[in-house]
Amino acid sequence: MNHRLRPKNRRACPTFLRTLALGLALFAAASAGTAYAAPPTAERALPAKVIVIGAAGLTWYDVKASADLTALVDQSNVGSITVKTAGPHTCPVDGWLTISAGTRAWGSVPDDDCGELPTVAGGKISDWQTYVDRQAEHHTGAPLGRLAESRQGVCGFGPGAAIAVARADGTVGDWRPGVDLTKLGSCGDAIIDAGAMPLREGREEARKRVAELVKQAEAAAPDAWVLLVGIGQEIAIAHQEPLVALQLPPADGARWLTSDSTRRPGLIQLTDVTATILRGQAKELDPAGEEQPGPLDGNEITAAGDKHTDAAAVIEDRLDTNERFEHPRPVLIAVVMTLLVAQLAALGWFLITRSRRARSTSEFTMLAQGGFFIAVFLSTATVWWRWPSPGFSLYCVVLGISALFAGVAKVFLKQYAGLGILLAAYVILLVDGVLGTPLQFGSMFADGPVIGGRFYGFGNSTFATLAVAALVTAGWVAQKLLERSRVQAALAVLLIGGLAIIVDGKPGWGTDFGGIIALTPAVLLLAWLTWRGSISLKALIGIGVAGVLAVSAVAFLDYLRPEDQRSHFGTFVARLLDGDVGDVLIRKLQMSLAFFHTPAGWFMLAGVVLAMIATVRPDKVPFETYRRYYVSRPMIRPTLLALSTCGLVGMLLNDAGVALPAIMAGFTLPLLVAHLMAATVSPESHLVQESSSVDRHRQ
Repeated sequence: MNHRLRPKNRRACPTFLRTLALGLALFAAASAGTAYAAPPTAERALPAKVIVIGAAGLTWYDVKASADLTALVDQSNVGSITVKTAGPHTCPVDGWLTISAGTRAWGSVPDDDCGELPTVAGGKISDWQTYVDRQAEHHTGAPLGRLAESRQGVCGFGPGAAIAVARADGTVGDWRPGVDLTKLGSCGDAIIDAGAMPLREGREEARKRVAELVKQAEAAAPDAWVLLVGIGQEIAIAHQEPLVALQLPPADGARWLTSDSTRRPGLIQLTDVTATILRGQAKELDPAGEEQPGPLDGNEITAAGDKHTDAAAVIEDRLDTNERFEHPRPVLIAVVMTLLVAQLAALGWFLITRSRRARSTSEFTMLAQGGFFIAVFLSTATVWWRWPSPGFSLYCVVLGISALFAGVAKVFLKQYAGLGILLAAYVILLVDGVLGTPLQFGSMFADGPVIGGRFYGFGNSTFATLAVAALVTAGWVAQKLLERSRVQAALAVLLIGGLAIIVDGKPGWGTDFGGIIALTPAVLLLAWLTWRGSISLKALIGIGVAGVLAVSAVAFLDYLRPEDQRSHFGTFVARLLDGDVGDVLIRKLQMSLAFFHTPAGWFMLAGVVLAMIATVRPDKVPFETYRRYYVSRPMIRPTLLALSTCGLVGMLLNDAGVALPAIMAGFTLPLLVAHLMAATVSPESHLVQESSSVDRHRQ
């Protein structure tokens, strides 16, 4: 749609461009100018010696069932540790190799039981080269042996500790096959393998052994930090959950363990253990394969938050937290299938009967699908994981909130119900981002600690929701301002879209590097089309360059911060400058292509392609209602083009691949269908009137 500019809009050209440039500069400064404020720590300084006791499969149920382990809770800073490594499962060998490398390593064979740990023969880990080759094969970039090469005087006790303290060539230095804590005095730091927890028989004895090791380590090195952590699962097919992390003695009262890599009190990850031992003195060590050496994945472990004094309450809190992370993904499938079945049944009823009630029911189910994209976040505020039957409670809560939003929007907003849901999603996600994303943590759209993909900020699904809500809201506001001034309408787009970009990308808020790469050009395109009505190839290239410059500025400013304060932006730049970005890009490409290993990925791709065709070629859509709607208002086409642009860029440059535009379509399409159904209830509908008005204007 080419809209001719009025003379006053031509004179406004310099003003608009200057405002656009200023907006980009403010975006870059606001996104990267303020460092993330970590939770207040009780004590950041580490002692001269750190003793790590690793026990594979040590859960909080073990602590609850053992009086000896329970007695340690009130004497410790406590938390849960996610033991996600590079492979699909974390066997003990994966965990110990990750400690050795300081980054996620791959040691086990997928779908096989974990088996025994490798032995030490002739002062060297047997089959060490096999593990080195495995890192190259899977592009992990894990430099095995970095711990030993970077920190002198680290002792090892037990089979797993031999792997952790092995040098880059697989040789082991100060290591003992058994646990003899009388030798701790001659060590600098120490790593102790407490063994794997038995699945059934002998588990109580194993719990007592672990508790006794902690007490002995405290007695042998009273000035040391003793860190008891789960190191991996017992077997490859074991149920995976965050494991136990205890650190004693606490420096200033018993608090909650955290690190800058998780930014969540009560949660650390396995690579934080290596960072804590090395104390920022990691040596650059070339990994296997063509990858370049990269930084540590973890950060030093600290203590934060309020003091705790009730061991029973702490244990129940940790078990509740495990429930919070266990149920969302399985329940997500159940909720989605329920909504899909309801939509298909209601739509079938309407197609058969064409009754007003059937139409209203079908419209309601479509709106409930939109409400679901809000319910996944608001459900976190209900603390459902503390309810009876947490999984079923989450299922009911999400469906209930979805239906509530659909009903309220339908009653009060009529045919604009979908817009009301989108506006609510926009506001809720902006507020959640500014508050540090508390609604994300443990939600259906967030990667839990077991997956370990993201501990804070906006994930791919959240970004897709925010992008749709922001672009449609911006398009609607621009439509309202269009008759008054195209410049004002375009500036409104920049304001609404810019707020979404800042909240999504700002470190400590959304912290979503990939998201702003996709959303920035979409917002700029929507603003340009709002201002000019059409776009030339030269302007399109300019928008692309402007988007790249804005994103690059954010990333570079974040890189200028101290290493332990950088977010994903600065870390990516550091890897790029170090030449270590290749393995990251390969892993992201593999993740994006993994969707096509199943028919679901191809089905999503087909749906996304059809949706984009409907955006750029509405004449190919076999529904007259949609074709008339497409030309009923000037801002509909620009908004749909911006949505397609965001989805296409996200699909090509984000590790979510085709899933990202598919999620965007899953949010947009039901609300669009609901709007079209509501707008064509009668011949006097708003849509018909708008279409007739446009036709008269053209004549």
